[in-house]
Amino acid sequence: LPAVSTAALVRWFMASYRYLVLALIFFGLSVGCWLGYELAGATVDEDGRLIELFALIPLAWLFLLLGLLAGGYHLWAKRYK
Repeated sequence: LPAVSTAALVRWFMASYRYLVLALIFFGLSVGCWLGYELAGATVDEDGRLIELFALIPLAWLFLLLGLLAGGYHLWAKRYK
């Protein structure tokens, strides 16, 4: 058996599963945004203003969309390439 370096194995794995890994990272970021929003909570200030981390909601949806796109491309590429 020929000797295969660890770097070669990592390059092969990343080349074949690059978009799957990317999709999992985006899904993790999306879950992190949702958890951060829920854990931070929302409060009403003394003068009636709502205090919340609203930016985490669209970021979570964006990461979810990017994860779905990367995962869909991974499945498409695996089937047709």
